[in-house]
Amino acid sequence: MVLLAGVLVSGCSGPEDPGAAESASVERVMEQVLERGDATRDEVLAHWDKVNAALAECMKAEGYEYLPYIDQAAVDRRVALGLSREQFVQRYGYGLTTLIDYLPQGTARVDPNREKLRAMPADQAGGWKRRLMVCQRDAERQFGPAPNIASLTLSAEESARSDKIYASVDADQRVVEALKTRAGCLREKGFDSADQRSLALSKAAERFRDGFERAVETAAGSGRDSSGLRLEDVFAAGELAELKRLQAREIAEARQTEPCQWPYDDLYKQVYKEYLDKALAGEL
Repeated sequence: MVLLAGVLVSGCSGPEDPGAAESASVERVMEQVLERGDATRDEVLAHWDKVNAALAECMKAEGYEYLPYIDQAAVDRRVALGLSREQFVQRYGYGLTTLIDYLPQGTARVDPNREKLRAMPADQAGGWKRRLMVCQRDAERQFGPAPNIASLTLSAEESARSDKIYASVDADQRVVEALKTRAGCLREKGFDSADQRSLALSKAAERFRDGFERAVETAAGSGRDSSGLRLEDVFAAGELAELKRLQAREIAEARQTEPCQWPYDDLYKQVYKEYLDKALAGEL
């Protein structure tokens, strides 16, 4: 299944989930995210700036302080770099081993509220977290999903509706044929469409990723800014040479395999939009 425009609609909530009745329908949110999926970095950051301002005011109303925070994962790395998918693959492959220490402009590695919470008494920290959840729900209702991602907690009924859309797309003959074409393209280049190439690369880079994250945590724990931290600050020359070889392997592989994936992705998105329109019109 193709992850479209960062639509994350998995996970069920109970029927009494607070605020669920006031939320937009899952189909409408999926449509919003699809339409806004090509947002620029500045558009994404502007959304989170508005959300952060609203959260700060909402928290302040109950006597709590909230420090603005935009997680580094909030901005798609390709979008943040201003690259087309073709340019991204040429430079960074899949982006698994090649961007471990990359921090999109305007985002942060560590939530500045975290250290404040650690210093609070348990009951005060609990109240802060509960209030933040309320404020986050209010902000989502006010501003809608982020331009590039929407994380929803679905009721069983909403989850079934979402699943029906995806199942319809997956069963569409055009998508079935495109999947076969993709497999044939990969086979011609010596790759098996059923293997887990990206997983293997990610696993191979795990110790570098974990080591870098530990360094970030160490910096945060000692009150140091980790935004400028780089792999060269964490690993020895021999380790960096090993990572460089892994990165070269990833880029070379992605340059071959991704052109097989793109036509399938484009078609899937087109068919997905058709079935989503049907669902919105009550025809699915």
